[in-house]
Amino acid sequence: MPLSKMKSLIDTRKPYGEIVFVHFRDGTTHKFWTAVNKLTGERLSAFDNNPPDIGESVAYCKSVFSDIRRKATRVISYEGSKQFA
Repeated sequence: MPLSKMKSLIDTRKPYGEIVFVHFRDGTTHKFWTAVNKLTGERLSAFDNNPPDIGESVAYCKSVFSDIRRKATRVISYEGSKQFA
């Protein structure tokens, strides 16, 4: 589900983002997203439609966004705060 459809659950005062990209190895399209849940205050992060990991640090998520941009064949879209842009 795109982050735009989950906006009511996201604490937009905290860093959040979603990046859709083409994987460099096999050419398939993937998505990584991270956001803080307003109800629990926990950071959720996940690839594609996998269940989210809970409690990843902002530094870790920044490194994932950075690695994706460096290695991806192409970034299709990005939505989110400037911390991950």
